Amino acid sequence: MKSLQQVTHTYHSRGFKVCHILADRQVKCIRQPMEIMGMTVKTTARDEHVPEVERYIRTIKERMRAKTNRLPFEQLNLHKM
Repeated sequence: MKSLQQVTHTYHSRGFKVCHILADRQVKCIRQPMEIMGMTVKTTARDEHVPEVERYIRTIKERMRAKTNRLPFEQLNLHKM
């Protein structure tokens, strides 16, 4: 809940208004506090995913694979960061 409040606050500070939250069933417990804050929480049915979120995740993964493959290194060691 605290993280979601931080994210929505960031959007509000940039001039955006968060009205709807699309989420999996796992966040169903935050529906009432979010509705008090003026946001509608729409959750999916059992074993269903939010298609917009799934597509966004797939897009990010594809972009990261493309960027990693363009690097001039033969091996990328991320554990030392």
